[in-house]
Amino acid sequence: MTEILRLDDYLNSLTDKFEKRKKLLILSSLFYRKSSEKVITGFRYFDCPIDPLKEAFERQDFAAIMALPFAVDEDGDVDTSAVLLDLAYTYSGAFVAAQPVEYQDYNPTPVASPLLIEGEPAKQLFALIKELDQTE
Repeated sequence: MTEILRLDDYLNSLTDKFEKRKKLLILSSLFYRKSSEKVITGFRYFDCPIDPLKEAFERQDFAAIMALPFAVDEDGDVDTSAVLLDLAYTYSGAFVAAQPVEYQDYNPTPVASPLLIEGEPAKQLFALIKELDQTE
């Protein structure tokens, strides 16, 4: 069985669409070539098994993903869990990308190949992706 690339590795491998720009001596950031924007990364943890997230992701049904229960603590604040959706995007919505991940034996393991959407379809999904990102 071939290993599924993690979202960040996948984006880094698409050198025709993304470029790494160094800042300082050892730090670098990923930029989307078409808009020259920095790639923003985020995630959302869910309070459900991986299967409903994976199934909605494979259908590219982001409304169904939004309907899944988010992981929250007893105070209603965002929390962590074993199931998450990794996200990447630009603030203009020039592209959005996502990948479902499940912690297996304490290791984040992608359960589906990354999804990259560009152009107008990405702009239409941007608000949902931004709302999903619990780091914002």
